[in-house]
Amino acid sequence: MANALEMNDDGTSHEVCVNRNNLVSDQVLCVIDDEGKNVFLWLGKEAPVRKRFVGAQTASKIRDEQGTGFRVRSLDEGYEPDQFFNSLERES
Repeated sequence: MANALEMNDDGTSHEVCVNRNNLVSDQVLCVIDDEGKNVFLWLGKEAPVRKRFVGAQTASKIRDEQGTGFRVRSLDEGYEPDQFFNSLERES
């Protein structure tokens, strides 16, 4: 399980624990991968545009907080690299 931020329709976010088995298609999540220096922006295939927009803003903000070595990687559901799933299995 990893800690992530889930985007809400109202433009806010809240912290959730996720793993590869509880990802939901209408979610947008930001997952920090400290080891790979990534901020993964996971976009569920049924996620509304509003959540996607909020997710992009949140991911950029997180990257700025983490430092210049981090980069935002946007991932569409179904096209996730192994590195993303590996980051979900690490304890945060």
